[in-house]
Amino acid sequence: MERPERRDAGEEHPPGGENEAIVEPIEESASEEPETTPSPEPLADSDTVEVRIGDDEEESFETESRMRFRENHIRELYDEISAVRLSADEARARQEAAERRMADLEGERARLKERIRTLEEEGYGRRRRREGSERQIQRLEREIDRLRGEISRRDHLLEQRDDELDAFNMDASDIVTRKDQALEDALRRVEGLERDLEDRENVAADLRDTIDALRAEIEDEHDLRRRLAEPANRLRAGIDLFNESAQLRQVHSLSRTLGQPEVHVTLDTGDEPAAILGFTWQGITWQTYAANPGLAVEEPRVYLASTGEDLSGVDRKPPNARIGPGGRVLLGL
Repeated sequence: MERPERRDAGEEHPPGGENEAIVEPIEESASEEPETTPSPEPLADSDTVEVRIGDDEEESFETESRMRFRENHIRELYDEISAVRLSADEARARQEAAERRMADLEGERARLKERIRTLEEEGYGRRRRREGSERQIQRLEREIDRLRGEISRRDHLLEQRDDELDAFNMDASDIVTRKDQALEDALRRVEGLERDLEDRENVAADLRDTIDALRAEIEDEHDLRRRLAEPANRLRAGIDLFNESAQLRQVHSLSRTLGQPEVHVTLDTGDEPAAILGFTWQGITWQTYAANPGLAVEEPRVYLASTGEDLSGVDRKPPNARIGPGGRVLLGL
């Protein structure tokens, strides 16, 4: 039995039997379990983020390759299903031919029996009319015996045909049952592959969203680093960070008791210098806070650096900032 030729992707399989239906190709993906997208961790520098983006893109490319491989495998399964249905149709055709042959043999046996009955009636009449025609009667009897032997042989052939037909029917029934089971298994596998493909598509979409988010974070980080590279911008960023912190409420609490303080802001030294904010209340007490807006700085980013109530020996610097509306620190007098 020849196997039907495979069709290219996108073509429909023509119906091959009463139980066949047009099967359209279905995309698929790899059968592996969906991988969990790692949550983005804070990065130390841009080189590490770029390496992680490359890994995500390579993983996305590998997932798409597996999806194409699974699509080809599903097409091969549909081709095998078509071959199985064609085999079942051929088996049914052979069964129908055997049944027609058995009907013909039954008709021939009936005709032979009718002929035997006719010959027996003729012999009986001839014996009555011609009692001396012994030789002719013997010939008729021999003919009858021959015909009866032929009938016996035909009956034996019919019995053999019946046995063969029963065996063939059992084999055909077993084949159809196995093929139906194989078809059901294949359909279940296709459904599983469709669900797996949908999960893979969701994972790929999540990966693409993660890559876009990381790219946006990298662009924002680069833009912030460029701005913080300027001392004036870094100083203003430190002041803004202090204004959004809980330490501002401590300064506000002292100001309600001691009045408005003198404020001096400057940058510390180092690769990631912090903004130093010094507050002095009526020459009585003083506090110094550090606010570091750097991206790589760990918490606390705003903290009390020093404090005291004795201004002797303290290098007091002229104020260059003030407390504005809402108790916020503003650069300039």
